Amino acid sequence: MNIIKLSVRTKIPILLGLFSFCLFLILFLVSEFAFRHWQNPTGKSTIAFKMLGLYLSLIFAGCVSGLAYYLLGFIYKIFRHISSEIQHKDLFASEGRADEFTEETSIIRSIKLALFQAGTGTLGAIGSEDTNWVESKATSLLKLMPDIELKKISGWDISAYPSVVRHANSDYMRILKTKDGFVGILAGHLEGGITEASERLFVHGIFSSFIDTEDTTQHVLEKIEKALRHLSLTGLKLSLFGVGAEKDKLQFLHFMDMPVFQFSKHGIQVIEGNGDDSWHAVHDHEFSVADGIEVGDYLVWGSDRTLQEFGLTSFEIMEEFVDYLLDLNPNSSREMLLAIAKKMQGLGKERNLTNPLENLSIFVFRRTK
Repeated sequence: MNIIKLSVRTKIPILLGLFSFCLFLILFLVSEFAFRHWQNPTGKSTIAFKMLGLYLSLIFAGCVSGLAYYLLGFIYKIFRHISSEIQHKDLFASEGRADEFTEETSIIRSIKLALFQAGTGTLGAIGSEDTNWVESKATSLLKLMPDIELKKISGWDISAYPSVVRHANSDYMRILKTKDGFVGILAGHLEGGITEASERLFVHGIFSSFIDTEDTTQHVLEKIEKALRHLSLTGLKLSLFGVGAEKDKLQFLHFMDMPVFQFSKHGIQVIEGNGDDSWHAVHDHEFSVADGIEVGDYLVWGSDRTLQEFGLTSFEIMEEFVDYLLDLNPNSSREMLLAIAKKMQGLGKERNLTNPLENLSIFVFRRTK
């Protein structure tokens, strides 16, 4: 049997047993020899005999210490070897080769796998804590803004969902009354974060500065657009709109994938955006105009996160709602909002979504006169 080919866990016990047995045997033989040949019957030279026992004990202790030192050094070399193999060798590449699958590689592979699993678990826990911390701070920022207050505006019936900030991804939705009508805004991001929440807080600062304004809708829209261009907003989904003295005309800037839907007794029409899917503060933007808004018509805004959540296109959403809403024939913005929410709830259940309404943001406007 070649001891070199034995595994590490076999070599160490054999070496320890051999050394212990040899040292014990040597001590036993030397002690017997000393008792038989150097013992003084008359009791003389007793000190010399006892010193011999002391010397032998010291030798035995030194041998044990040397053995322990050797074993510790041997184990240290093993760990250094394992560490080097883990860092510089792809141990999983040789799993299919029987000539390379030894007990040593099996031990190293097990250690490497355990370290990888432990590291993954730690990173996962840290990542989860970081995500929760970011969401908590983002939500705290958004809760600095007051809840939506829908003031009565002559000629319009308005509803919004949700009316309060519930989570870090909540969209910014506000309406303010102008001299001749109203101005509204819907702003949000596909993903939530501290930076995104701060951007919406900045937008709120700009928008809220026009509360109780005596300016016309046109002037307020232009001033807000000019102020927004001074912010380098990233990935902001923005719809800025307003209706002035001409109640059949909607002025808007719409930088979203989800268009504005106009519901009338004739069916559903789509009011397209400005071409880009998010706001870019590069140059002045001219407001688009949509006309033909009659008494009894509904205008509906929805967040782009609705498309992401349900995996639908705006055209597919329109197909889902066209017959449903025409048959329902709601009589107020609130009835329209509840009908839309109920339909989205049903679509979410079809797609096994746990809380399909959580990421929805909906504005509903109905012209009453």
